[in-house]
Amino acid sequence: MRYEITDGIIEAVVDSHGAELKNLKLLKNNEEFMWDANPKFWGRTSPVLFPIVGGLKDNKYSYQGKIYEMGQHGFARDNEFELVSQKKNKLVFLLRSNEKTLENYPFKFELYIEYSLEDEYLIVEYKVENISDKEIYFSIGGHPAFKIPLDQDIKISDYYLEFEKNEIASIFPLKEGNISRDTIKFLKNSKEIKLSSSLFEHDALIFKGLNSKNVSLKCRKNTRVITMNYSNFEYIAFWSKVGSGFICLEPWNGIADFIDTNGKLEDKDGILKLEGKEKYKASFKIKIES
Repeated sequence: MRYEITDGIIEAVVDSHGAELKNLKLLKNNEEFMWDANPKFWGRTSPVLFPIVGGLKDNKYSYQGKIYEMGQHGFARDNEFELVSQKKNKLVFLLRSNEKTLENYPFKFELYIEYSLEDEYLIVEYKVENISDKEIYFSIGGHPAFKIPLDQDIKISDYYLEFEKNEIASIFPLKEGNISRDTIKFLKNSKEIKLSSSLFEHDALIFKGLNSKNVSLKCRKNTRVITMNYSNFEYIAFWSKVGSGFICLEPWNGIADFIDTNGKLEDKDGILKLEGKEKYKASFKIKIES
């Protein structure tokens, strides 16, 4: 089921399946900013990545000597969430561990996803509660896909990503779904990434530990701007499908397995740990302008 929130300036629609953001509009001109999930390219709009981010080597991991299997980005995006709170400008969804999740992920948890509209921002907050007395391990992240309007006058090359600060930064290359430690120099004292039809030929651009905590998607031929604040997250990634009309801005606390992984969940790069009964939260903010 889909639920709507508004602050009179922005309207957002969230589906309880996966607690997935489906629409984000500016009401003054009824302009939609989210990708339409065209299955020809990618049939999702903003999946929640939990309890892993990215892919596992051979889709497997081990914990306390037992092998478990899990697909890319985990299972939260494919589960029905319970709506636990609804206000005009706020929605809260909940996914609890259950018999099915315990088959592939041996931890008891409650995952809350909160969407709220405040001060012209959409705030997306993740809360993870360890409801057991034993430690749990997890990663979490966002994957919103924003529409890039293209026509005979506006091309993909008219768009660019702009950080708030100049950056000297490398990217982690992906090789068959896993990460190489042979980083590639990418930003050389620059704040801008120009989009092109070939930029994502080798999959996502993944950055770690940037000085900037805000990034904006802009176009040289219109005033449309999408800004994300990802200050609570260690990684920021960008991804698109060649030939499509979207780009994903992805804040992550966690990353896909590195090629040299030993497969143990507790040793996984970027993994988060909660002791018994502990709670975790992190949020990112999106501002849309036109």
